[in-house]
Amino acid sequence: MNPIDLPAFLARGTAGCATADPELFYGTAAEQAIAKTVCLGCSLRADCLKDALDRGERFGVWGGLTTKERSRLTAKDGRWVDDEGRVRLACGTGPALQAHRAYGETCGTCSAAQDARVEAGRRKRLAGEHATGGTVNGYLLHRLLEEQACPACLAAQARQSSEQRKARAARKARGGDVVALKPRGARRLRVAS
Repeated sequence: MNPIDLPAFLARGTAGCATADPELFYGTAAEQAIAKTVCLGCSLRADCLKDALDRGERFGVWGGLTTKERSRLTAKDGRWVDDEGRVRLACGTGPALQAHRAYGETCGTCSAAQDARVEAGRRKRLAGEHATGGTVNGYLLHRLLEEQACPACLAAQARQSSEQRKARAARKARGGDVVALKPRGARRLRVAS
């Protein structure tokens, strides 16, 4: 009889499944759910999962994940499982930034990539505003990009300011009160008496 070749990671300690019923790891969905709880406390969980992924294990619970859950990790999209058993995404993507935030973490790579995506989106919108000859929205985008506004957008902003001043002066000349515009999204405050 030939000896069974055990995975190398088992040399680093005793697996939590060593004393559990093996049928749990290959049984029904309910049994596999129990098997996953056995894996949660195992110190070899990350190594076990890595070994199963490396070997392309197609059956059972390995490293706390079922066959279906492991197949999602082999999608070649940069996902992996960290030492705490959490599924991680390739840094630099929007979903990875959301995952970092959900875990209460900060990631320089993800933050820089998000800043670059936001800037690219603003520059694309600014190009559209420039295509129409410069607009007030273009002026605002220049400000968000922390850059000097182009002459066309500056002229559009100046025209709007001039029109607003003329409208206020006309209302005042008619004897009407100058109406302060409420900022979008502002709420009225109620004063408690």
